[in-house]
Amino acid sequence: MPLPIPNLDDRRFKDLVEDAKARLMTHVPELTQIAPGDPAHAFVDLFAYLTESILFRANLIPERQRRVVLNLLQIPLRNAVASRGVVCIDSGARRASLPSFIPDGAQLKAKNIQFTGIGELQPTPLVLNVSIKTKVADETLTEMGVTQQALRDQYGLKNSDKPLAFEPKSFELGNETLALTNSIDSRFYLALTVPKTLRVARDTVRENLAGELINIAIAPADDLLAEEIDSMSDRELVWELLSQDEEGNLLNLPLDVVYDSSRGGRQIGVVRLRLPDNADLFDDLAATDPMFAGLGNAPPELPANIGEGLVALWIRLSCPDEPDLSLGYLGINGLEVKGCGQKNNVVIGVGSGNPDQVVNLPDQRIDKESLVLQVEEDNAWVTWQQVDVLVGLGGEAKVYRLDANQGVVYFGDGLEGGKRPAKGKRIRIGTYLYGGGVETNLPIDSIKEISNGSQLTVRHEWPCKGGIDAESVEQAEKRIPEYLTHRNRAVTKEDFQLLCMSNPVTPVALAEVIEGFVPGATIQAARQNVPGAVSVFVLPPKYPALRQTPKATRGLLINIYEYLSQRTLVGTELYVLSPEFVPMATGVMIDVLESSREQEIKQAVQNALVQYLWPVSPGGVNSQGWGMGVTVAANELMTVVSRVDGVRAVNGFSLFINSEDSWTRLPEDGEIILQLYQLPELLGVSVGIGDGEPAFPSGIEPETDSSRLIPAPVIPEVC
Repeated sequence: MPLPIPNLDDRRFKDLVEDAKARLMTHVPELTQIAPGDPAHAFVDLFAYLTESILFRANLIPERQRRVVLNLLQIPLRNAVASRGVVCIDSGARRASLPSFIPDGAQLKAKNIQFTGIGELQPTPLVLNVSIKTKVADETLTEMGVTQQALRDQYGLKNSDKPLAFEPKSFELGNETLALTNSIDSRFYLALTVPKTLRVARDTVRENLAGELINIAIAPADDLLAEEIDSMSDRELVWELLSQDEEGNLLNLPLDVVYDSSRGGRQIGVVRLRLPDNADLFDDLAATDPMFAGLGNAPPELPANIGEGLVALWIRLSCPDEPDLSLGYLGINGLEVKGCGQKNNVVIGVGSGNPDQVVNLPDQRIDKESLVLQVEEDNAWVTWQQVDVLVGLGGEAKVYRLDANQGVVYFGDGLEGGKRPAKGKRIRIGTYLYGGGVETNLPIDSIKEISNGSQLTVRHEWPCKGGIDAESVEQAEKRIPEYLTHRNRAVTKEDFQLLCMSNPVTPVALAEVIEGFVPGATIQAARQNVPGAVSVFVLPPKYPALRQTPKATRGLLINIYEYLSQRTLVGTELYVLSPEFVPMATGVMIDVLESSREQEIKQAVQNALVQYLWPVSPGGVNSQGWGMGVTVAANELMTVVSRVDGVRAVNGFSLFINSEDSWTRLPEDGEIILQLYQLPELLGVSVGIGDGEPAFPSGIEPETDSSRLIPAPVIPEVC
């Protein structure tokens, strides 16, 4: 608890009056019988009032000194932050030609709040549809009566080919998370279509788009603070134009990313893509038979509300570092907006020639990064540089200091704190953004028009977020002591685990720490008990399912490493790794209590084994996940099976382990001994009824070199 601040004297006016009267009775006995209203009482009250005033000011001295100390620390109040958002501005549904572009700094209105556009935009009539190929589980295929061989026969595939069954899913932009978690190929398919009114002019639209820049608005699925995003590296997104050659072979043409303010979808922003100059590369990739839509690498079938002949072009989006990428929003014709107004070319004062000149700006809550201040020199405007402290800069440095919250500019003393503006020379602002605060956090459909009265259509489909009011003195006094205590540091093993599990960047379900472990190029080259080394093994959350073991992506490892590395002590050798998975399978023979529930019980046995060996919560013995390095014993798994409702007896149990692409059956009471950095990966479960040796699970044999994995659409029967 904090140390109590001493109160020098807690007496108030009434206490002082009573004290003075008591002293009068002792030292001046003649005044003890003074009647009410006597002038002597006025003197007592006067001196009591003056004494109370002095005590009040004396009691403020510790608080004043505390603020003086905090000021000496040079930790300023946090400035107001403007919200960020994206809007989409379309050219209209009846116009095939492209209007003039919208310049940087365009002003938009949301009632009485001003928003400023960041970057340029070429409006187009295009409409965006985003879809993925959603995997269909083997159990679902069985329920539908569809087999792998049936898919091969349906699409004319070779017997060595393995169809990856999928169903197309189209997202409702702005109303649901765009996730690749259940995608079979980890790709978004973006269909850019023309309105129905421009169906006959589609080729004209394509010709007008050739060589142009298109803006894709993008928003993350999570809300991170600006400081957290700044500490992370940019994420790579791959944008490809889908086309086909004269023989109908699919072409993947990389698109040039001219500008990306979203940092790879980490924050709200806009991606500007340059389209090819050749309009013949724009193709709708329509399948001759709709049944074949999405076969192989082709884009999936579009929703029924998108008619034939409307697709202008296809773009494919993927993320190599994070195959399970999740986004909050995508939109065509996007413009990034900031919840603040903008002023340009404003004269704010004239140089006095005196040291430490102070000039007030017309507005408060200034965006520091946007401010351009210029001073007149030799009939020209010269830009001065903004600094945090006017100390040790010399007398000729053209610098100034800004109090962004109050809108005040401080100049130097002409000696060591920077140059003074010359007497009579004008001082102006080239440009700056102002405003911000929580009032700029607006829901969708709040921004509806451009300030210049343009006839373009404005769509606001993603809320503006991130606006924060300027920090008050009371808030700063709570924050600065926390800053000085250096909290949020990783020192102990528990610190690393807690920081991993509670990080705001990427969800983590497993965080195991091995002290002194240093990985090598191979497992044999790994070293242990190295002083100062810390290896953190992480896994993402995932619900238990057979052959769906959660595994860390490269993006997850990078994000956690960057988050932890800023919180580790100097000299710590930090590694963020994924556990090594040991492929295994099980076979079991059982007797059931009710033959009518045989299939249900067999499925329950499989689910019980999957959950028990699941590496993260809710799996494992204590619903905390199977621990790294814990031995897998056949006898233990037999006990798990025997506890399943409906199982009368367990007649046999086998463990299978994969080594160098070949499977080996272990003895009846065999064990799989795992290293500290290893976890089991259950790839198959076979459940049989009766006695005998358990069978090896089907469907997990290694693929031959000639095997191909081919996405194949599943067409459900419709009554």
